[in-house]
Amino acid sequence: MRILIVESSMLLLLTAMTTGCVGSSSVTKQPQALPASPEQPTKKAVLNSTATPIAKPIEHSTPEATTATNPTRCETSQLSVRRVSQDAGVGNVALTYAFTNNGSSPCTLNGYPGLALLDAKDRPLQGIKVIRSKDTYFSSNQPQQRVTLAPGKQASFQIAYNHIRSTEEQCPTSSKIQITPPNAYEHFTVTEQIKPCTGKVRVTPVRSADTQP
Repeated sequence: MRILIVESSMLLLLTAMTTGCVGSSSVTKQPQALPASPEQPTKKAVLNSTATPIAKPIEHSTPEATTATNPTRCETSQLSVRRVSQDAGVGNVALTYAFTNNGSSPCTLNGYPGLALLDAKDRPLQGIKVIRSKDTYFSSNQPQQRVTLAPGKQASFQIAYNHIRSTEEQCPTSSKIQITPPNAYEHFTVTEQIKPCTGKVRVTPVRSADTQP
């Protein structure tokens, strides 16, 4: 009898221990929240974020290049010169020369051209006086004017002298002449025989070819 009681007690103890172990295994563990990745913000953070506007670059306007409205002075390099006509009467001679603008843009001439008479050795002819004058035997009152030459246009002037000898002496005669545009430094050299027996040569100011008398 005592043996049965002891066995029963041991059986009850073993059953209780088994039951306790089974009950403890039914506990459900709560999943741990993973920390948000720094590269992927949480949904709440995305909802609460405010978009920052991107500033547009400031556009700076560049002023357009302006072209000069006033033509520049004609340079010798952009001109050519030639004799265009000749008049003679009562011992007087007038040679009309013209400058032509060979450039691609307008330029201006204003005033008297320079003139020098040369001998056969390209030396200045002695005893010759060049006179700036508004009047010649063939024309009068040719005042100085500012002439704007468009490409291909001309401005003319006169070279006037008297070729009648008053003495038996030989009149000085040029082999060439040097012509310098008004307010320029370089000159043209042209073959031209001028025989100013009085020792005087008159030069008129440049004028538009359309206003020549």
